[in-house]
Amino acid sequence: MLLIITPNPALDRTMVFHGLRLGGVFRTDEVIIAAGGKGLNVARAARSLGQPALVCAPLGGLTGDAVARLAAAEGLAGRWTRHHAGETRTCVLVVDRAASDATALNEVGPALSADDWRAFTEDVLAAAAGAELCLVSGSLPPGIAPAALGSLVAALAAQGARTIVDSSGPALVAALAAQPWGVKVNGAELGAALGRVVEDVPGAVAALAELRAAGVALAAVSLGALGCVAADASGVSWARPPAVRVVSSVGSGDSLLAGLATGLIRGMALPEALRLAVACGTADVLTIGGGRIDPDELARLQAAVWLGRPA
Repeated sequence: MLLIITPNPALDRTMVFHGLRLGGVFRTDEVIIAAGGKGLNVARAARSLGQPALVCAPLGGLTGDAVARLAAAEGLAGRWTRHHAGETRTCVLVVDRAASDATALNEVGPALSADDWRAFTEDVLAAAAGAELCLVSGSLPPGIAPAALGSLVAALAAQGARTIVDSSGPALVAALAAQPWGVKVNGAELGAALGRVVEDVPGAVAALAELRAAGVALAAVSLGALGCVAADASGVSWARPPAVRVVSSVGSGDSLLAGLATGLIRGMALPEALRLAVACGTADVLTIGGGRIDPDELARLQAAVWLGRPA
């Protein structure tokens, strides 16, 4: 079982337009309302791959109730920690069919108390006992210090859990200090955490070497159209997607993480898990809504992903 730890979930409202511009009045072509936040996107993509997953997330208010209902309606299993800090956040994703990508307008979410966070982490640690792999996906809610994520990573490691972290900013820095088993982030996020520029394959290779030297067993960095570079004890691998027309990149990194985690759970060596991951991330950009993958497109893309080692 894959455990997906989602500290800051959301209700995602995706609104689709044609020819949108600021300052006008427009009616949507389509509205998609779904359980959201990075971890729910990962779970949705993992379900498309047939990978059983459990999402742990703190939920509050009527919006939190809606997130739980929507997740259940999709077949996404959840262990929800109820809090009284206010409404779970709502994020609005705007897609213009005439443009080349989507725009995300993200609320910050309710400020959790220390007791709320403690209850959430207790639920996470209980759920982790039955997990083959744990993912920490997304930002921390307001009110929770970055060090709290490092403490959670350390507690998971003390239980023997393999944990991959996908976060950013001070929370990522704190998680790295706790030496997680794995890390999957994009180049900008990793560059900010390490104090260097990571925007191409050589930069990614150097950054991954730094993570590996610091005790991270598996590290991966996504680079947009350049694909993803990953490293473990077997060496460094690079998977590059075929060129596609992007509909919406929102959730692409989450689908990539779902593919990577699924491949690892199924016993794939890192290169083949990375090929699946990049195919999943690419399939996601062809759809509207985070974590949505067309199985037919995935099979085609997986065959078209270039796989090798950086020069």
